[in-house]
Formats: sequence, C-alpha cells, structure tokens
Amino acid sequence: MSDKKLALALGGGAAKGAFHLGVLDFFEESKITIDAYSGSSIGAIIAASHASGVKAKEQLQIFSSKDIKKLLKFNYFRNGLIRIAENQKILDDLLPIKRLEDIPKEIYLTAYDLRKKELHYFTEGDTQKLCMASSALIPLFRPISYKDMYLIDGGLFDSVPIKPFDKNSYEIIAIDLFPKKIKDEKIRRVTLFKSLQRKLFVQLHENHNFTILNTNQYLTSLEIWDYSMFTFKELEECFKLGYKEAKRHFSSL
Repeated sequence: MSDKKLALALGGGAAKGAFHLGVLDFFEESKITIDAYSGSSIGAIIAASHASGVKAKEQLQIFSSKDIKKLLKFNYFRNGLIRIAENQKILDDLLPIKRLEDIPKEIYLTAYDLRKKELHYFTEGDTQKLCMASSALIPLFRPISYKDMYLIDGGLFDSVPIKPFDKNSYEIIAIDLFPKKIKDEKIRRVTLFKSLQRKLFVQLHENHNFTILNTNQYLTSLEIWDYSMFTFKELEECFKLGYKEAKRHFSSL
C-alpha cells in the first residue's frame, strides 16, 4: 500500500457485517491504522463504532449477545415490519460517542431522505440515530424521522460509499458484502427474506463498477454468499472468513 492516509468504506449486508469485523481485527493485529471511515447500513454502524474506539472483537461480542434482540421490535406493519428500539444500553456500548462530529476520525454515514429524494453522507449529528437510519432497509424496517427528514438505508443507493473520499488524499479500501458473481444455489422455496434479498441484489449491483474502478483495494469473497443476512447464528464463522480474506489480500502487498 502507498504512504497515503487510509480510508475504509464498509458496505451493507446486515449479519454479513461480521466479515467487516474480521477484516478490522486483522488490521488491528497488523497495526494498520484507518484514518477515515464511511459506511452504509451495517457498515455505517461498524464504521462509527470502530472510529469511536470499539475494537472489532468487542463489536462481535456485542452483536453475538442476547441483548441484540432487544433492539428489534415488531412494528405491526406500520411503515415496516420491524422498528429499531432506541435508548437501549447495547447501543451505548456499540456507539459510545453521541455526536458524529465528536468522533476523532473522519466519518461519513449514508442515508436517503424519502421526502426530498436525496442521498446524504452525514458527517455530523446524532450518531445512534443516523446509524439506525442508515440501517433502515425498507420494507423490512420502519424509516427514521430525523430533523425534517424521513431517512432509510443509504446502501440502496450507494452500497459501498467511496464517493466522499478524495483519491488524491487517501488510499481507499472498499469492503463489499455482495460480490458481483452470484454463486449458483438451489432455492427450494421463496420466503419474504429471499424475495427481499433478490430485489436488493439488483439494486446493489448497479453501482459495483464504480466502486471497483475507483478504489485502490477492493475486498470481498464469494464465500460470503454462504451466510444469511438475517440470522446472527453464523457471526463467528463469517468473522473468521473476513480475517482470512484480509490476511490473504493484504499480507502480499
């Protein structure tokens, strides 16, 4: 890698985000310092948490705990199947710095405003609220009201947000949880989650080429397709995959 500062863009993918944590764990062990972060959806949460000083294995422990279920509440089909509960201690553990502008690293979180039809890259504001907004994947999750905006998952419009970074100032590392080549798999029955995933894949793949062509280091793995977006039972295995792929990719540079 070059002598430039490092910028890390983390893509969305719900429970697949454990792959991000494995990569970050390798960075920590290898003394690779990230100077700027961006993220969409689960990538926004992990980016904000790591930039706030919460280590990768600490995050993995939080996501693996039973308390994570307290964040998700059934919404009785009011603007989404599920709402994200606020004021939970687990959010304070994961996102201890309340304001984005107080995080000691440069940070960008994506979220899309349904009212003005604008994609935002937030650098200031309520950290927890904006992380929840960036993760509000419709129609599964209820949109988040913030100031005069009605925000949803920014990953639908910029899945791996490298656009905030200046290529002349940073070496950009992009981690993508949706590799473009889809593995063949037999789907015996189509569930709501499977249908949602298929629609999401079409949207995500539209901006893959831009990310691949405009990043210095692009990291993904076809094996990510073996892990579900919607279960937290495989976090440890997905974490190990991220670590393995980071070691393979960056040890040779």
